[in-house]
Amino acid sequence: MLRLLILSGPICAGKSELVERLRGDGFASLSTSECLREVAQSRSLSVDRKALQDLSRQIDMDTNYSWIAKALSEKNFKEESLVVVDSVRFPEQVAKIREKFGWRTIHVHLTAPREVLRVRFEQRSAAKDRKVSFDEAIGDLTEQNEDSLSKEADLLIDTSRCDADDIYIRVAARLGLFAPPAQKFVDVLVGGQYGSEGKGQVAAYLAREYDVVVRVGGPNAGHRVSSESGVFTYIHLPSGCRDHDAEILLGPGTIINTEQLLQEISDAGVNPARITIDENCFLITDEDIAAETKLKQSISSTGQGVGAATARKIWRGDNGAITLAKGHPALKPMVGSVIDRLERAYATGKRIFLEGTQGSGLSLHHGAFPYVTSRDTNVAGCLSEAGISPMRVRKVLMVLRPYPIRVGNPEEPGKTSGPLKNEIGGKLIAERAALDAEKLLSSEVTSRTKRPRRFGEFDWTLFRRSCALNAPTDIAFTFADYISIKNRDAYRFEQLTPETIRFVEELERVAQAPVSLINTKFDQRSVIDRRNWGVGRRLWRT
Repeated sequence: MLRLLILSGPICAGKSELVERLRGDGFASLSTSECLREVAQSRSLSVDRKALQDLSRQIDMDTNYSWIAKALSEKNFKEESLVVVDSVRFPEQVAKIREKFGWRTIHVHLTAPREVLRVRFEQRSAAKDRKVSFDEAIGDLTEQNEDSLSKEADLLIDTSRCDADDIYIRVAARLGLFAPPAQKFVDVLVGGQYGSEGKGQVAAYLAREYDVVVRVGGPNAGHRVSSESGVFTYIHLPSGCRDHDAEILLGPGTIINTEQLLQEISDAGVNPARITIDENCFLITDEDIAAETKLKQSISSTGQGVGAATARKIWRGDNGAITLAKGHPALKPMVGSVIDRLERAYATGKRIFLEGTQGSGLSLHHGAFPYVTSRDTNVAGCLSEAGISPMRVRKVLMVLRPYPIRVGNPEEPGKTSGPLKNEIGGKLIAERAALDAEKLLSSEVTSRTKRPRRFGEFDWTLFRRSCALNAPTDIAFTFADYISIKNRDAYRFEQLTPETIRFVEELERVAQAPVSLINTKFDQRSVIDRRNWGVGRRLWRT
C-alpha cells in the first residue's frame, strides 16, 4: 500500500539531506520544486527562485492548494511504494494530501533556531556562490508558515539538537520501518564438538534458501563443500555462496586475512558488490602470524594469526599497521555497517542465515583451556560477532558427527592438541563401517593446516554440554556413512541402517530436539531433510 512522508520546514532545516538518505533506502520522491519548474517551463516563465515562489502562490489559489495531491495521484507510484514529498509550505497543502490519501500520510516538520539556519545558509551560499541573502530567502511568504506547520505535524524535529543520522532514525521509527524485536528472522548454525563436524556441507545445503548469509570467526577455520559448482573450501566467505545470489555479510567480530579474503573472492567468482565487510572487522598482520609459531608447536594451533590479532585488538594496539577493514584501501569498496544492513533486512522481512565456525568444545570460555580457540564458538558468541540480538533468532542448528575429532598432536614429544575422550584409530572406524581405511585417513585432514586428525568415540557428555550452551532447536547429523557404508545409499530416513536410526533416536532424547538433517556422504545430493519447518516467506511469517 502506498505510504507518504510529507516534509516541511524552513530553508536549511535539513530536508534535502533527509530526502537523499531516504532515497538511498529505496523511497520514491516527489519534489514540489521540480513540479513547479516543469509548469514554469511549459508556460515559458522564469525558473529563478522568486519566480517559482510567485508561481506556487498562483497555483495554490487556482487549485485551492490541491496541486501537490493531484501530482502524487498522477505519478502512478507502485502500490507498495514509500514516497517522500519534498516539501510542502502551507497547512492547506497537507490537508488536501491527507484528504486524498488519509491515514497513509505522515507529516514531519524539521526546524532549527533562526541563527542556526542563518549559519547553515551562509555556509551553503559561500559554497554555491548564491546571490540571495538569508533574510530575503527566509522572508518570503512561503517561509512564514512554520508555526502552523509545526503544530499540526505528526513529528517535530529540532535539527540543531541532533545530526542527520539521528534525524533519519527518528523519522524511520515514526514510519514504522524498524522490525519489532518479537519478529524472528535469523537461523544460526554452530558446531557441537571440536570443529570439523561437516558444518560447511550443511550450511551450503541450507544457504540457498535465504536472502542474507552471514559468516563470523576467522581464517583458522575452513569449510569444505561439494556442490554442483565443484569442491571448494570457504575460509572467510559463507559456505555455498558460489551457488546462490544471497547478500553476503562478514560481521564486525570477524578477523580477516586481507590477502586470503581477496584471493578467495576471486577464486569463488563472487561479485564483490554482494559483500558487505563490517568496518570494524579486525585485520591480521604478518607479525600476528609469526607470533603464533609457538602455539603451532605446543597445541597444534592453525597458526593463522587469529589469536594474536584478537589479543592486539583487546589491547588496542596496532603496531603501526592498518587494523580495521575501513582503513584498508583494497577492502574499502566492500566496507559498510553490517548492523545497518541487518536492520534493513529485518525491516523488509528478509531471511538470514548465520554460519558459525569451529565447535562448542573449542570455546575460549567453555572448552578445556588452553586447548581452545581464541573466541566463543557457541551461538551466543557467534551472534555477538555478527551483531545480531538473540531476540532475532528463530532456529539454532547444531552439527554433530558420530566420531568427534581433534587435530593431530604436535610433533614435539609430550605435547597434545587437547583432551579427546575414548580416543580410537581411524582404521577401527573404517573396519566398523566397512569403509576403505586408506581413503578415510587421507580425507581426514584439517582444511587449513592439512594435519591428520585424531578420533574419539562419541562423547555424550560433551554433546549434552553443547546442548546446554546452545539450546539447539534442531540437530544436523553428519558422516552417517561412518556408522555404516550402507548409509551412502540412503536418500530417506527409513533407508538408514537400524543401528543409525537407533543412534539418531538417542541423539534426539539427549538433545530434546529433532535430528532434522542427516548427511550421508560428501556429495552434493547427500542430505536427508527431515525438517518440519521451511524458510519460504509464507512459512517464515506464520
